[in-house]
Amino acid sequence: MNAIDLQKISVTTSDSTKIIDEFSLKVAQGECVVLCGGSGCGKTTITRVINGLIPEFYDTLRLEGEVKHFGASINGQTISDIAKNVGSVFQNPKSQFFNLDTSNELIFGCENLNLTRKEILDRTEETIADLNLKNLVNRSIFELSGGEKQRVACGSIISMKPKILLLDEPTANLDYESIELLKILLTSLKKLGYTILLSEHRLYWLKDLADRFIYLKSGQHQATYTFDELYVKSEQELSTMGLRSMNVDSLSKKLKQLTNEKSWELCQIQRNVDEDSSLSIELEEVEVSYHDKNVFRIPHLQFSGGSIIGVIGENGAGKTTFINTLLGFTKYKGAIKENEQILKKKMLNKQGFMVMQDVNQQLFSNTLLNEVRLGTDATEEQVQQILKQLGLSHLETRHPASLSGGEKQRTAVASALLSDKKIIVFDEPTSGLDRNSLEQFCNEIKSLSSPDNIIFIVTHDMEMIFQLVDFVLPCSKYN
Repeated sequence: MNAIDLQKISVTTSDSTKIIDEFSLKVAQGECVVLCGGSGCGKTTITRVINGLIPEFYDTLRLEGEVKHFGASINGQTISDIAKNVGSVFQNPKSQFFNLDTSNELIFGCENLNLTRKEILDRTEETIADLNLKNLVNRSIFELSGGEKQRVACGSIISMKPKILLLDEPTANLDYESIELLKILLTSLKKLGYTILLSEHRLYWLKDLADRFIYLKSGQHQATYTFDELYVKSEQELSTMGLRSMNVDSLSKKLKQLTNEKSWELCQIQRNVDEDSSLSIELEEVEVSYHDKNVFRIPHLQFSGGSIIGVIGENGAGKTTFINTLLGFTKYKGAIKENEQILKKKMLNKQGFMVMQDVNQQLFSNTLLNEVRLGTDATEEQVQQILKQLGLSHLETRHPASLSGGEKQRTAVASALLSDKKIIVFDEPTSGLDRNSLEQFCNEIKSLSSPDNIIFIVTHDMEMIFQLVDFVLPCSKYN
């Protein structure tokens, strides 16, 4: 029996723009199918059709065609009815949290199914073991890293044991080890008869898990591939299709060899940086603790102007805390110096600029033009030059909230270019980006780098590391 049956699905906006155009798909029970393609091809929209969010929640979109689960049409079913069969894990896990702590979040879905107390506890304990979530139990949601939030979101849905599991970019914020744990879990669920449908840009980890890859372009089904058929395609072919590399394992092995299990020591990846640069940031005996628990201790680190540095490490290793320390947001012991001058927290605040993982959190103005001008002394000529360079000139009167994800990110990059700050930080900037958007981002950051600044990129993205950064800084939990 087909767990999912989409028959000539079309999704149209209020201005008659077709997002999905007569898309049909049958997914058998126990099958794992991956939706892939460039950004904006319709992957996420299809998942929202399957779980009923379109048109129930996105009521400005018009849906045509028929959607069936296990042979029964979902037309007329409520969201709560559909949720008994379909579990969804969104790309941004914060959008599906309802509790302040992880333990209550993990049991929340099961409580809504009106299960007995024993069944809820049994399912939750099973999920905690399967997903290796023990270190995340009884934690504040607000203290978790992006990857840890994603793991908790997966756990809360999997505890409900839906027959169909939808995952939208589930690995966007996960480190290499967490991706492997997710793959092991999904493989186990598939063997138990779960039907799994993923929307994904990173495809390399789906070997031996995915049965089919549905390639989409402009809302239409272009082709169907097996993993092996995609794997043998050249990097040029994959780039033309907007698909990420299929051979990331070799990059991971190369990175492990380069870092050689070092922690809090700079490891060079590629080009040489001028060590005589006029800008030098130095950390001496810097130590950070939360609630009397050490997060990290750095005996000595020095960064030179013109460097692009990838801050890497497993989820919860201290990457975000390190960045917050550099920007003066966190209390620390020790000294942070610029060219031998000790910097106080206020000075660190003034010379740092951060592009957040969720760019929406830092958009404040009513037009794109006002947004990039905010807090800068840039001239009109400088502003227009940057907007032209980033392909944003035609959008300068648009409200930032109306821009696409990629356009919002480029707006933040424009603000960074105009900020004239010495320390510029990007937090997981390539999560959810397709191949072309990744390459465009790397080019933008190269143009931003200068001898007068140091760029830090918090990332799990192997492809970006070897395309862009000069050094990596491996972070690890304090022992």
